[in-house]
Amino acid sequence: AERDVGLAVPREAHRLERLEFGRIASEFKTLQTMGFPRYRKPDVALGYSFASMWLTSPPPGPNTMKQYFQGNYADQVKAAFQPLYEDNVDAAVLDVGHDKIDAYKLVVLSSAYIMDKESADAIRRYVANGGTVIMTGYSAKADETGKWFDTPLPGRLSDVFGLRTSAFYRSPQPLKMGFAGQTRTGSDGYYEILELDTAKPMATFENTPAKSAAITVNRFGKGKAIYLATAAQPEFIGPLIRSLYADLAIEQGPVTPKGVSARTVEGRTLYVNTTDAPANIAVASGRKDALGTPVTAGKLTLPGYGVALIE
Repeated sequence: AERDVGLAVPREAHRLERLEFGRIASEFKTLQTMGFPRYRKPDVALGYSFASMWLTSPPPGPNTMKQYFQGNYADQVKAAFQPLYEDNVDAAVLDVGHDKIDAYKLVVLSSAYIMDKESADAIRRYVANGGTVIMTGYSAKADETGKWFDTPLPGRLSDVFGLRTSAFYRSPQPLKMGFAGQTRTGSDGYYEILELDTAKPMATFENTPAKSAAITVNRFGKGKAIYLATAAQPEFIGPLIRSLYADLAIEQGPVTPKGVSARTVEGRTLYVNTTDAPANIAVASGRKDALGTPVTAGKLTLPGYGVALIE
């Protein structure tokens, strides 16, 4: 009996796998006639530097890096990606020093600790030619060798951002800043004191001793360089990125419940539930799911990890 059970389980698993892959193949075949795969160049680029990741994440042992950089580099890049993901906005992740950034409407640099010459030159050229860049605290502190700059910070880009980053502190209380008519409360206490030259304040801290600038903007050439004087965190960088959608003509995707991604192609909207819980999606009258999920009373209940193509 033991042997029979042992044989039966793999056979059943293989049967279910065949059914699952058969369904995937069938759905892909349907999607190919309806505008998919979808090819579109994103409007937004997120900078990711393996050098910054490596240097700010040292192995255990004697090292003073973690006394300064107490966060996680990858998490801070994800913080900038979060609002774009939630708003169904396409975004590229790239190395700004080696990938072309000229065609993007917005470039976001989260905690870009290492600022090599190639990256700095690309950012300078991009902004001068009309691009918009956001850079956060912890950025442009060291050159490609890992040595701190002995010139005004942010290194190689102080004039582009129109400021100098001076002292840094860690607030014992959650940071608060006023931005876009609301008080925003952060989750990481690190902040920098900015000495403004040509930059103008967009937001100020509300509960720090100096109540200094929290977000600044500088006109450089034809473009704008925006500096967030904190670590990248969703509570601050999310509202900042969203505030630029209209001015930069960045198109938001369909509004979806949390955990559901969607893109519209040729009038059809593809929904993908990335969670294991069902999600309810409002559907306009007369529309249906080309993949077979029933639409009832203007509502589509998308099962966990389910997919629907509304047309």
